[in-house]
Amino acid sequence: MRLGKGLVAAILAGSAGVTAAQAPAAATPATTATPATTATPATPATPATPGASAAATLASPDRPGNAPTGTVTLITGDKVVVTAAGHRVEPGPGRQVHYASQHRDGHLYVYPSDAHPLVARGLLDERLFDVTQLLTWGYGDARRDDIPLITQSAQGDVPALRSARQDRRLSALGMTAVQVSKKSAAETWKGLAGDGARTLTAGRTKLWLDGRRSFTLDQSVKQIGAPEAWKQGFTGEGVTVAVLDTGYDPTHPDLKGVVTQARDFTGRDDTRDTDGHGTHVASIVAGAGEKQRGVAPGAKLAIGKVGDHVIEESDLLAGMEWAAAEVKAKIINLSLGAPDTIDMDPIEQAVNTLSERTGALFVVAAGNEATSGTVLSPGSADAALTVGAVGRDEKVAAFSSRGPRLTDHAVKPDVTAPGAAIKAANAGGGADEPYVAMSGTSMAAPHVAGAAAILAQRHPDWSGQRLKAALIGSAAPNGSAGLYEEGAGRVDVARAVSQQVAATTGNVWASFPWNGTGERVATRTLTYANSGDTPVTLDLAADGEALELGAKRLEVPAKGEASVELTIRAQGKAPGDYPGVVTARSGETVLRILAGAFVEPESYTLTVKAIERDGELPRNAMGVLYQLKTDTYRQLSFDDQGVAKARVPEGEWNLYVNVFASDHSTTAHQPVTIDGADREVTVDARQGKEITFTLDEPTAVQDGSEEITVANGSWSQGWSSFGDDVYAVPIRQPGVRYMAGSTWHKKNARPSPYRYDLVEYRTGGIPDDLSYTVRTRDLVKVSETYRAPGGPGSASVLVGPRLPGSPWAGGAWLSHSPDMELPATMTHYRTPGFAWATGIATGTHWVSGVSQVLDRRPVAEVWNAAVTGPAFGTSAGDRDGDWLHSNVDGILADGRAGLMGGDYAVTGTIALARGGEKLAEADLATCEPAFTESCQLDVRLPAEAATYTLTASAQRPSVLSTKVEAAWTFRSERTDKARPLPLTAVRYLPEGLDDHNRAKPGSTTVIPVSLQRNPGASRPRVTSIMVEASFDDGASWRPVRPVRSGSGWTVRVANPAVPGFVSLRAKVTDAAGDQVTQTVTRAYAVG
Repeated sequence: MRLGKGLVAAILAGSAGVTAAQAPAAATPATTATPATTATPATPATPATPGASAAATLASPDRPGNAPTGTVTLITGDKVVVTAAGHRVEPGPGRQVHYASQHRDGHLYVYPSDAHPLVARGLLDERLFDVTQLLTWGYGDARRDDIPLITQSAQGDVPALRSARQDRRLSALGMTAVQVSKKSAAETWKGLAGDGARTLTAGRTKLWLDGRRSFTLDQSVKQIGAPEAWKQGFTGEGVTVAVLDTGYDPTHPDLKGVVTQARDFTGRDDTRDTDGHGTHVASIVAGAGEKQRGVAPGAKLAIGKVGDHVIEESDLLAGMEWAAAEVKAKIINLSLGAPDTIDMDPIEQAVNTLSERTGALFVVAAGNEATSGTVLSPGSADAALTVGAVGRDEKVAAFSSRGPRLTDHAVKPDVTAPGAAIKAANAGGGADEPYVAMSGTSMAAPHVAGAAAILAQRHPDWSGQRLKAALIGSAAPNGSAGLYEEGAGRVDVARAVSQQVAATTGNVWASFPWNGTGERVATRTLTYANSGDTPVTLDLAADGEALELGAKRLEVPAKGEASVELTIRAQGKAPGDYPGVVTARSGETVLRILAGAFVEPESYTLTVKAIERDGELPRNAMGVLYQLKTDTYRQLSFDDQGVAKARVPEGEWNLYVNVFASDHSTTAHQPVTIDGADREVTVDARQGKEITFTLDEPTAVQDGSEEITVANGSWSQGWSSFGDDVYAVPIRQPGVRYMAGSTWHKKNARPSPYRYDLVEYRTGGIPDDLSYTVRTRDLVKVSETYRAPGGPGSASVLVGPRLPGSPWAGGAWLSHSPDMELPATMTHYRTPGFAWATGIATGTHWVSGVSQVLDRRPVAEVWNAAVTGPAFGTSAGDRDGDWLHSNVDGILADGRAGLMGGDYAVTGTIALARGGEKLAEADLATCEPAFTESCQLDVRLPAEAATYTLTASAQRPSVLSTKVEAAWTFRSERTDKARPLPLTAVRYLPEGLDDHNRAKPGSTTVIPVSLQRNPGASRPRVTSIMVEASFDDGASWRPVRPVRSGSGWTVRVANPAVPGFVSLRAKVTDAAGDQVTQTVTRAYAVG
């Protein structure tokens, strides 16, 4: 039988030595790679023969980091299923589109073809299709049944979205927060996307995901000069500062009489602080205690509770609007943030809009990301006064985020302030513990907010931007730190209030596109205002390669202003950043203005034209440019003429384009060199050749999903469609890896008794001949049994190859068996020479694993076997310096080695204790932000060695393994680098159970017992092992004797004569003194 539909193809582009990568992609279409200009047809590429085969045991999935898993419904109504070994797309009702999947920066993005043009045009928030982020934020289908959105319109009110519930109207921002039911998302999408998927309907100008943000005194108050300002009578009196945070503790004495207004925006109608962050921040701004005082003890506070541990963006927007427009707060503190992106997000936009309209000053934490280019949003906003952190030694804190700003390389942060070990009010601490020390730019920002309040009292007529300029201008530079580390320096409020001259702007910047030898000059006017009664003469100096002043001296009249021209000249400058400072001096008066330029790398315009297979304009096209050297990508936006243009720096690029028609798709991949001139490239789908498979099984038919994937290192691009013909353009290119895949099942059989999972894999390009003939006798036979874990049910099974050298756990999900009634058996025939990933979801429980490389010897696998218990899919935790990190993601899997799993409905806790004292605890069901099946503990510990106990307890809505508990006891001390915690999991794999995981009443069950060590941890000799069984859910226990067997043990359990359950408990100690006690309630059934 020969069919060209229903196959998967992948191109893996890479330079020599760079391995391809893609997490098993959703059922994605095989598209064709059509060279732009004239591509020479390739000679046949070299067959890729993976290494020698091994037994079909399982290898641990090696997902990047601990990527979240689960199912998430996109705004288009399409579902993306993600397991530890890969992902698959399930089209929404009535949807016949193609899908693009990308892996970049550790995140999986899935773009439907009718949504991608809107993303490329900046009309749709890219985060709506960031599957990793959606799951991480708890927006997966297991956590919520709606999609939170923020819509914006330039026309005021717009018609409501279909099947959407309006949450709140943000009139001052022209935004509306809505929630779309996932069940009707596909219908909502029809009413949202405009003609040709190039506009939004009803005057909408932007659709954002309602995302999430996280919250990023003694000596510190003195450090910024606050007491000197107090002596002059400036304490912030008469100024209102809004703190948008986790609420406040109204009983704390330092805040009594200070808070004049408080409002909740989380929907809980309660402004009390259950986290502690907001109380701490508020007291730094304006605490008025007897022992501790904030920076501006005379100011009043308006408290807006916008979140607990995390913040919904729509709640934050409502709080910002309230603080600026209703409360009319002069200063608004935001000790929070989220990673910045190239596009402006709604919070950045709100900071700029509300600053301009109300005159408020937003003081924002820079973030705690430690490295360059990591200033968080909304600190990245133009109008924000962005604050980094310094320690008591005035050095920039190691954790403080550095610039430059992502978009234009401008200087951020603007200033710094104390942020290390800041002692301030402790929410709920009472009289015994009224204060607590915290570190972060979250603590630095309120120091500056308090300083701004003091300055606002001194100059009540100043706008927020004037206050910002004065605080930047009067800041004290460290001398050893760069501008991108500290901005103008540590804020000095004493200097700010005492200087009679101030600049009216704090920073100026110019960005120059590459224009060869053309002019790169910009002029900016710097204005200085004198609030004193006598004129002041300023000596001016520009410190920066690109800065030229129009004068070296400037006289500023009493009660007046004077200006000087600053020329930012980048003529002849190499591409790069040119930050600098303009300094004005007069006696003790010192003023600084941040200034500089960014010169774009040598860049030219790349024009890409797409042609359909019939020679006409394409119905739709999607494209991406990717550069390996710089890890840079560009989304291409094609117009209705099939043309896309992009400004591209010189160098070697890879062009990936998909041209779509109603019943077929063509993918083009080709290298593009940009070298000294604009470039035009044509992607001609007529050059594509159809990918076909022929199978010798006459009863088999091909499934209807296709995919082509391009991957390189951390980058991966996949194209998906369902039921279409698939074409690829032959091309010879070193480093390019190509995979075509196809799945088959028995015609008219549901469920099918067999499946064929076929893969064709080549290196060196896409071969000229894309037709493949496959014989059953050349495949490996895999006999699979899927048990019903304790009772009838159904499961969804995904199978896909693991591509050689891939850092992700697989290539593409080839085979999908949804709603399989359990128990069941199926025979899979798979291409040998590959490792294969399998994922199975039963109810709320999932488990996955990757086989070793298969040869042609038959293999048998059993899934959903008892006992489900602790298992380490990836690292369960480490000690890194003084920090202990623990993550129980993937802790629930059966006894086979190499499996990991979890449960979306799990409840319970993970906790750390020392000497019987609980140090930290997290709730598996509610902690956020968290992965959908995990909750991570991050605890700072003393340097000295001590004994700790880490406990995990998980309850599941299941028949078996209803409760799983583990307590690990170990010694730990400060480390020189991250070292895995010495944890052990006890794994059981009972023999002789039936397909419902039941033993016969009165029988004896032999149970192999193995120990799994936390990956990377040392393996001391086991000194004792004890196993017990219970037949009454743990009310009483009976010892069963472990007997050595190979590398593990076996125990024999005499099952009761009546139906019921067997629970298992084990205690293991090793030579290092590490110990684990592990209990599984209802490990298997008897009946």
